[in-house]
Amino acid sequence: MTDYSLPVNGQDIKKAKTFYDIICWGGLLIVLLPVGIANVILGYFLGDSPCTLCWGQRQQMAYIGVVALFMVRYGFKPKYLAMMLVMAALGLYSSFRHFGNHAARDIGQGFGLDIFGVHTQFWAEIVFWCVVMLFGLAVFLAPRFDALIEEFKGKPFRPLSGFNKIAFIVVAAIIGSNAFQALWSTGVPPFWGQGSPVRFSFNPKYVTWSADGWHGMWGGINFLGKRDVKDPDFAYAPNTAKLGLTWDHNADNAPVALTGKLVQKDVRAVSGIKQPINTLSMIDGKYYAASKYDFWVLDESLKPVVSAQMDPWFDTNVLDIVGITAYKDGFVLMGMNKSILRARLNDKADDVKGWANFTAGRNQVEALGGYGRARIDTERAKFSYVHSSATDGRYVFTATVPDNKNKKKFVISKALMSDWMLSGEFIPAADLKKDRSLGELYVTGMVYENGKLWAVSKNFNVLLRIDVLGEKVEAVYGLPAEFTDIRGLVKRGNLFDVVDKNRIVTFELTQQ
Repeated sequence: MTDYSLPVNGQDIKKAKTFYDIICWGGLLIVLLPVGIANVILGYFLGDSPCTLCWGQRQQMAYIGVVALFMVRYGFKPKYLAMMLVMAALGLYSSFRHFGNHAARDIGQGFGLDIFGVHTQFWAEIVFWCVVMLFGLAVFLAPRFDALIEEFKGKPFRPLSGFNKIAFIVVAAIIGSNAFQALWSTGVPPFWGQGSPVRFSFNPKYVTWSADGWHGMWGGINFLGKRDVKDPDFAYAPNTAKLGLTWDHNADNAPVALTGKLVQKDVRAVSGIKQPINTLSMIDGKYYAASKYDFWVLDESLKPVVSAQMDPWFDTNVLDIVGITAYKDGFVLMGMNKSILRARLNDKADDVKGWANFTAGRNQVEALGGYGRARIDTERAKFSYVHSSATDGRYVFTATVPDNKNKKKFVISKALMSDWMLSGEFIPAADLKKDRSLGELYVTGMVYENGKLWAVSKNFNVLLRIDVLGEKVEAVYGLPAEFTDIRGLVKRGNLFDVVDKNRIVTFELTQQ
C-alpha cells in the first residue's frame, strides 16, 4: 500500500516518467496500427472505403490516442481518464453494433476486407477491449499519483522528449490523412458516409458523395429497434391495441375468395379449467389444451386428467405455449418465440428431475432428451412470433402472425425435429383479392395431413388448405362469424375442432 505521508523521491519521479512513456506508446500505437493501417494500407493501397460505422470507430480510436497524448503533455488528470473510458465505451458499442450485423453469417461471409480471417469491424471490438484492458493494467501498475503531478510541478505542461515529439507528429499525420480520406470520399456536409461505400479511388469520377443516410435518421427511434415486436393476441391476454389489429370475423371479407364453408356440428364446454384456453391439439386420440404456461390432457368428458405447468425461463426460454404436437412417445410444447420443450406423460415421473422444467405436475410429465429444450432459428420469420404449430412426424411447421411492425408477411417455416434446425421457409402463393395479402390472416391453429397444412385464422374466420410441396393456398373455407376467438385446430376426417372461449366447436367440411 502506498504511504502518501512520505515525500515523493527521485525513484517515484523516474517511475512517473516511465508511466508517461507507456501512455505515449499506447496513444501512438492505437492510432498508428488500427487507424493508420486502415487508412493507408487498406484505404489507399487496397481501395477499402469505410462505411459510416467504420468512420465512427476510427474517430473513437483517434480520440483515445489524442487523449493519451494530452495526458503525456498536460499530466494525468481525471477528465482525461474519463474521456478515454467514454470513448472506449462508445467504440465497444459501435463495433458490437457493426459486427453484430454479420456475426451469424456463414463461413467466409462478411462485410469489407478481412485481416487474418477476421473482418475489420471485429478487429475494432478487439482494439477497444485492449484499450480497456491495457490502460487498466497501466493504471494498476502506475506509481503514486502525486508523483505524476510532482513530475512537472511548477510548469504549465510537461516538456516533450524526442520520442514524445515523434509520436505527436505521427499521430497528427495519420489523423490528417484520415481527414483527407473522409473529405475526399464522403464529401462536406450535408454529405456523409455511406452504408455500402464504393471502392476508394483518387479519380473524382468514381467518388460518390451521398446524403441518403439522413433519410429516416430521426424517425422511429426505438431502444429495441426491429425487435420491438409486441406479444401476440392470446385468449388470456388480448393485445389488439398494441398490435394495431382490428378483428373481422366475416369470412367473405378474407383476402382470398372462399372455396366453400364449414357447417357447425357440435359445441362442447371444457370443464375444470378456469384459464382461457389458447390452443388445442389431439395426440393419440386425446385432446391437449394449453393456456400460457399451463397445459392439460382431457378425457372424453373434456375434463383434465393431466394438469401441468412448464417453467418458461429455465435454460432455453419457452414463452407462451401456442401449439402442442406429437413427438416420438411424447409431445412438443411450442412457444410463441419458436422455442420448444419436449415432454411425455409418465404417472411415475421423478419430482426432483422434473423440477427444472415444470413448476406443477411433475409427477405426471417429464422432459424428453436431457433438458428437453431447443430453439428454432428462422430467417424470414426472425422478427415475427408464431401462434400455431403442426408436424408430419419428421418436421415441425410454424406460421407467423401479424404484429405492430409487419402486417403483410405470412411465412411458413419448417424445422427438422432430429436437430431442430431450419429446413425451409416459404410464403404461400394465393389468388389474392386486389391489394390484399395473406399477412392479414391471424393463424391460431394448424395441423398437417397428407402433404397439406390446414390452418385456421381468427381474423376473417377462415380455414386454409396449403399444399406444402407446391407452396400454395389451394382452398379457403369460411367459419361462422359468431365464433370470435377461434384458436387451435384438430382434424378428424372431415371434422375440424377448434376452441372458442373454452368451448370445443366441431365443424364439418362437406365438400373439398
